[in-house]
Amino acid sequence: MSSQELIDAFGRAMQQYQRAVDALDQRAADRLGLNRTDMRCLELLFGPAAQPLSPGELAAAAGMTTGGVTTAIDRLERAGYVTRERDAGDRRRVTVRPTPLAQRLVQEIYGPVVEQGTAYLRRFDDTVLAGMIEILEFATQQHNSHLSPGGV
Repeated sequence: MSSQELIDAFGRAMQQYQRAVDALDQRAADRLGLNRTDMRCLELLFGPAAQPLSPGELAAAAGMTTGGVTTAIDRLERAGYVTRERDAGDRRRVTVRPTPLAQRLVQEIYGPVVEQGTAYLRRFDDTVLAGMIEILEFATQQHNSHLSPGGV
């Protein structure tokens, strides 16, 4: 294949990947009884660097207003997926964290994906993995740059 054919094939593969992620996320939201906005807020409380977030931090990370995120947190709390807690270091600060129920369900849904993905990625050497990270970081930055005025 020529370079252009490979670039075109990569673009098609990326579109298929984005559709698959979207479909899985929608299925997860349906299973949890959440809308996609609430699901995005819940997702931000998980991951390798997961930590409790204040409502303001969650709003910023989700690209929402503080009023909008408060409504989402209220729904997540009613569903049993998050709790609001006073910060031990600063009693004025409230943080949001996932409940054991949310942790169990998210693990059931996404755990196998992470395990399979990790096993697959172990096949590649550090140079290839670094290239993959570079591509994903570029794609993320590129998409985020189109969210600003003049973008989408």
